[in-house]
Amino acid sequence: MDLYLIRHTDAGDRRQWEGDDAERPLTELGRGQARALGAAFQARGIAVGAILTSPLTRTVQTAGEFNEALVGSPGPTACDLLAPDELRKRKLTKLIAGLGATSVAVVGHEPDLSAYLGWLLGIDSDNVPLEKGGVAKVSFEDEPAKGEGVLGWMLTPAWYGA
Repeated sequence: MDLYLIRHTDAGDRRQWEGDDAERPLTELGRGQARALGAAFQARGIAVGAILTSPLTRTVQTAGEFNEALVGSPGPTACDLLAPDELRKRKLTKLIAGLGATSVAVVGHEPDLSAYLGWLLGIDSDNVPLEKGGVAKVSFEDEPAKGEGVLGWMLTPAWYGA
């Protein structure tokens, strides 16, 4: 299985957002970053069998824009385990394995995604920070499990042209 951990793209400065942080939307830059990431996946023939996203607006929008560029993608599904501070690594891993897909994209937040990435790789999460719009590919021989992942690559928006 291939697992793609994607941090939501640019949503501006939360200190300048006056509403509920859960409803903070992407900026135009963030929308462009998400579309560029989807286009990069499509151009390289990377198929995604499932997309899970945090239910917060900025992640739902990131997943939606990313999905738009993918041919044959099933579309994103909101997952409460990806909301900030709600990550339960074993539960999320079991959910991902139960999807029956060979390739899954997960769209979420920091520091949860780096913590999950470190857990999957069996390393300190301080060694694998994801910047906004960043993505990490983790491969498994079978189903995902703690310490069983192999990091294929980590990309920033600058790499995929955003």
